[in-house]
Amino acid sequence: MRLALPTALVLLCACQGPPAPDAALCRDVIQRLCLSPVCGVTQTQLQPGDSCDATLTARTGCGNDDFAFTTPTRDRFLECRLPLVRLSTSHLVPPGCDNVAEMFSSCPDVVRFFGGTP
Repeated sequence: MRLALPTALVLLCACQGPPAPDAALCRDVIQRLCLSPVCGVTQTQLQPGDSCDATLTARTGCGNDDFAFTTPTRDRFLECRLPLVRLSTSHLVPPGCDNVAEMFSSCPDVVRFFGGTP
């Protein structure tokens, strides 16, 4: 039990800090969607072509560091991002294709934001 309190404090402190800028959050989701192998649902609904990262970044405008969410809102985008980080919070681990499909079916507004067809 003594070990649990210090561990909890470390985890609590690790979650503190300023929120990521909107541009970084958007690019994080793009990176997750475009990690190889790219899921079939991403290919079908977003049709990013061979340059997935570049295509989605250009469509959204989040390559600009001044990017700010409007529609969808930041909160909505964060809510929709949850399935993509379910397997791992590491940006190097691709999300499961079932998680991507869940995001796309639950968040048609985000699919449209990426220039896709829900």
